[in-house]
Amino acid sequence: MKFTMKEIQLSKIDLNLLVVLDVLLREKSVTRAADRLNITSSAVSHALKRLRTLFDNELLVRDGRRMVPTARGEELAKALPILLVQVTQTLATSEAFNPATSDRVFRLSAPDFISPLIPILLNILAKEAPHVRLELMSYSKTAVTELSQGQHDALVAPTLRQSHEVRSERIGAWYWQVFARKNHPVFENWSLESWAQFPHLQVGMSSSPGRGPIDDKIAKFGMVRQIGAVIPQFSMAAPILANTDMLLSVPSMAMDAAAKVYELEQRDLPFEFDPLELSLFRSATLGDRREIDWFHERVKLAVQSL
Repeated sequence: MKFTMKEIQLSKIDLNLLVVLDVLLREKSVTRAADRLNITSSAVSHALKRLRTLFDNELLVRDGRRMVPTARGEELAKALPILLVQVTQTLATSEAFNPATSDRVFRLSAPDFISPLIPILLNILAKEAPHVRLELMSYSKTAVTELSQGQHDALVAPTLRQSHEVRSERIGAWYWQVFARKNHPVFENWSLESWAQFPHLQVGMSSSPGRGPIDDKIAKFGMVRQIGAVIPQFSMAAPILANTDMLLSVPSMAMDAAAKVYELEQRDLPFEFDPLELSLFRSATLGDRREIDWFHERVKLAVQSL
């Protein structure tokens, strides 16, 4: 009977066959694969026969004394190691986690405007788990997918709808404020009209400046603001604001600390605007381990300390 990839049913696949195939593709020898798996050559040959039937492909063919993967075999040689690691991690019993002795690396993905949270989190980790390391991952459109695959341990991001890939919990909300240099004339007569009169700084939207949620809001009032400059990171904003007449409208968390250093003034937006809600996300399939729970609790503790 011929099989195609669409006809292969997972319920009929013996996981041990994939383990044998992975070793065969690495060793390219029935004898060496048998030695590595600690089984007989006959057992490996029998497994290869079943695999060839399952995939409707030779997978490995003789070339003199060695075996060479077919094109399909080469594809599987790349995919199987990743697949088997994921299966192993998913099925493995979570080992005991001791923060005091662990040297685990925790990976956190988040937008750069949450940077004030990081020193607080680092101090919490240093007291409870002096040997662990925090690795900050860049926030991108693929962050949710990367989290679901176990590449990150936690993701802080604006609240979004729950999906089958991740689980989330709301950790806080921050009101939007306007930041500008000290003694900026815009604050002499604070209003929507004065706010729209000066050029604005915008962060991280170079592909479509002036098309953010704030712009959609003021469009309802028949107004448009001028975007004077677009920058990629919030860390660049404070010195620009301190030395120009530009304004920056952002959630308060993003600039509160820098505003003190650069003596910036700040006001509430001159119109009603919903606060930014942030959530903490974990992988739906890989996020139930004790160390992940522990790390998420420390992230939430750091947020509460802001």
